[in-house]
Amino acid sequence: MNKRSVIHNTALSYLGQAYALVIGILIMPFYLSHLGAEAYGLIGFYAVMQAWLLLLDAGVSPSLVRQIAHHQGSSDSAAAKRIGGWLMRSFELVFLPMAVVCALAVYLASDWMATHWLQAQALDPQTIVNCVILMGVMIGLRLFATLYKSGLQGLEMHAWLNNANVVIATLRYFGGLVLVTWVSQDAQVFFEFQLFVALVETLIFAAKAYRHLPAPTPLSGFNWALVKPILPFAASVSLTAVVWIVLTQLDKVLLSKVLPLAEYGYFSLVALLTTGIMMMINPLVQTLLPRMTVQVAEGREGDMHALYLGASRFVSTFLFPLAAIIAFYAEPLLFAWSGDAQAAQWGAPILFWYALGSAILAVSAFQYHLQYAYGEMRLHIWYSVISAAISVPAMIIAVYGWGALGAAVTWFTLRLVSFALWPQVVHRRLAPGLHRPWLRDILRISLSTVLGVLLTHPLFKAIAGGSSDRLVIFAALALCGVLTLALVAATYKPLAQRVFLKLSRASAER
Repeated sequence: MNKRSVIHNTALSYLGQAYALVIGILIMPFYLSHLGAEAYGLIGFYAVMQAWLLLLDAGVSPSLVRQIAHHQGSSDSAAAKRIGGWLMRSFELVFLPMAVVCALAVYLASDWMATHWLQAQALDPQTIVNCVILMGVMIGLRLFATLYKSGLQGLEMHAWLNNANVVIATLRYFGGLVLVTWVSQDAQVFFEFQLFVALVETLIFAAKAYRHLPAPTPLSGFNWALVKPILPFAASVSLTAVVWIVLTQLDKVLLSKVLPLAEYGYFSLVALLTTGIMMMINPLVQTLLPRMTVQVAEGREGDMHALYLGASRFVSTFLFPLAAIIAFYAEPLLFAWSGDAQAAQWGAPILFWYALGSAILAVSAFQYHLQYAYGEMRLHIWYSVISAAISVPAMIIAVYGWGALGAAVTWFTLRLVSFALWPQVVHRRLAPGLHRPWLRDILRISLSTVLGVLLTHPLFKAIAGGSSDRLVIFAALALCGVLTLALVAATYKPLAQRVFLKLSRASAER
């Protein structure tokens, strides 16, 4: 696969996931208005439960992606698919008892969660119990859906995955909107519909995976000979997943206990926006990781390093201006998005810190991608252990001492300190020549982002200052964001030179 193919696959993935992200962000405020703040808080709680319980994956899905992608670099594609089919069947047999145990554990804990953990005031406790039980079943289904997606991702079937993700997102969000608008505003009915969507999703991806990664026989069992060699890598990825969940979800779990469920609903709006920032890199990662792994397997480390730097530069150029606009205009953005002045006022100071920290965390993930491609995870294991040892007590103290704002400031501070120290360690160990150009890009993009926000602030004031028209606010924010992004992009010398040459040629032709 050449550079053009990587760009093509990334574009496809971005289209599909951008569609899912955009319609989710657009439709979620309607859920808030139709279901109420407490029911919306349950949706946020489900997202947290899903993130934590998907740790049962234990590094299996990322290992499957890497193993299939690695064998794709060989000349025998039929053998690669046979190996992938054996691995997928083996992991299915591992996932089955885990999914059953997951659903059963949530069922047994549902009453305690409804009465002792979630601070509900208006919702009926039995309704909460039933919703939590449905969440457990959905999480079990998501384990299998993630496994099947990973097999297809390893085969680099990005076009099909993009189309499937669009179909599922349309059913999930637009179907949910129709349900809460014209059928029922009952939280339990909403989660029953989401369970139906999760089942459809799992079946679609399973059918496609079985077709392209068939097991040697229909009744093939667990293949220890194939699974054993990847266990060390899977274990290291699993530890990485644990730390990632701690870094991104511990605050949300603790706040679901501390905040009233209605306020947790407001916090879920903030969490959705900041999660959206981090999800912006997912389409790129889905095409980048298999390609980087193949390049290492083929001995093309120079190409892999160039791809790593280019991808990191691209993501930073896009995410830093986006996060800065969200952070700087948090209150008008929340109001324009949700139409809820109380939610906007409550969430603005919290969104400021989370938006900035989310962009930093997303860009920080590239050091993990470099280690993943090399299959060298020892450094990341140490990083994971140290990060968890610092983050857990710091976040507990912040949440119970200062609530949601304390969690936001602490989360941002931890991300910033880590970003200042850790990339240099990884680059020196795996690719010593990468750090200086990487750091130049980060500093250039950061400074030009700050400059862009400052220069466009008078423009926002002129267009939307004091306005309560949500469309006007959105238009002003979009214009400021585009201008800031253009300024950041213009500071990249090769791009600026190409633009200048095109403009010069156009002038000469006249």
